[in-house]
Amino acid sequence: MNGFRYENKYFISRAGYQQLKARLDIGLHKDSHTQHPDGSYFIRSLYFDDYAQTGLLDKIEGVQKREKFRIRFYDLDDTFIRLECKQKLDQMTRKFSAPLTREQADAILRGDVWWMYNSEHALIRDFYQKYRTRLLRPMVIVDYHREAYVFQDVRITFDRDIHSGRYSVDLFDRNLRTVPVLPSDRMVIEVKYDDALPDAVRQLLRTVPLSRNAISKYELCRKYQ
Repeated sequence: MNGFRYENKYFISRAGYQQLKARLDIGLHKDSHTQHPDGSYFIRSLYFDDYAQTGLLDKIEGVQKREKFRIRFYDLDDTFIRLECKQKLDQMTRKFSAPLTREQADAILRGDVWWMYNSEHALIRDFYQKYRTRLLRPMVIVDYHREAYVFQDVRITFDRDIHSGRYSVDLFDRNLRTVPVLPSDRMVIEVKYDDALPDAVRQLLRTVPLSRNAISKYELCRKYQ
């Protein structure tokens, strides 16, 4: 459906994570982004919102069709930076991305966006248009560690140690002070798939207590501003 995939989100305890991880390690493959010995990688995202706080309010009010823009990079490696737009339609999501250099990302953070007008990337041009007309501005940094597994068209991710950057939007500050937004024993699991969740995966997920929620890390982190 035009690139949209189902996305189910759950809260899971650390104990539940350990149980489920032991099973996934047997039957699924680790995501290729894995860098650390524990099988995880670090994600930092800077989210944007408009003058009316539409992204935040649409999430709180449960609007079925919405989108968010963010700049994201991994393991604090500024040689691989992406501008992303995540769109949601009911229970389905899709993501568009375009590469940014460190210099381009720094320019956006300074409010220098004129160069985006003639970009070869449609997403960058779209961001520019909405930055100008809706007054998109950086709102909050979201940090977390992710561990991911894949099976056919299914991707299962565990996100832990989710932190909010609070008042700073200095994306590349390695000493950024952040605060946790969830209790230490709680993690988020996301399950993404195209059409139908395979029975094998469904049965695995039923082996541990999961609490399905409309979880937004952006919303969680905005609460700490």
